[in-house]
Amino acid sequence: MNKLRFIVLSYVLLSLQGIWLSPVWANDPPPKPAETPAAPAKAEKSTRTFEGQEPLFYFDAKRRPYIEPFHKTDEEEYFVCRGVIGEWFRQLMAEEANMLAAKDGLEKVTGSTCAVRLVATHQGKKLPIISVELYVNSNVMRSCVLGDSCPQSRTVIMYVLDKTLYRSYFITDHERKIRRAYCLDNKSKILAKEECWHHFFDKAAKEKPKDKH
Repeated sequence: MNKLRFIVLSYVLLSLQGIWLSPVWANDPPPKPAETPAAPAKAEKSTRTFEGQEPLFYFDAKRRPYIEPFHKTDEEEYFVCRGVIGEWFRQLMAEEANMLAAKDGLEKVTGSTCAVRLVATHQGKKLPIISVELYVNSNVMRSCVLGDSCPQSRTVIMYVLDKTLYRSYFITDHERKIRRAYCLDNKSKILAKEECWHHFFDKAAKEKPKDKH
């Protein structure tokens, strides 16, 4: 694992330690049609996502997709995005990543070359760390997943604070020595040019009343 990916994972590990921040995922697969007619019942509100009608992710209770990984190591697993991420959410992340990459004149992503990465952790409930990796093309994806270096990265980490979804983006280009971090709100507005956990931690620290002696 190169230095940049280690730094990104370090940020994620720190974010999971906050009791007021938690990742977003869907605990159920898409609902199946009823086999026999049932009596009318009061509609239940979905608790799987905070925006849109389709879940953000299709994960089980252990925060794992319902499909097998296409690549696996001792510490991390990679899954194709299709069937794991809601289509509308994948397109939204691609649009946000392109908006941020355009600030440095970097290549765009379409969202079709994409992977969900699960990283093993031994902290807390031992649930895996989740990131969405968007790639500019299949060659970059092959290098990032199978190689020793990642020429360009568009990594997305989700956070929830007060039932509002926020996203941390890591935008990099190894050749141009570009490394950017951003925090976006649920309306794609840039809140800070740093990771969301860092932004909220600093904000909370500033708002905390000082002890009077």
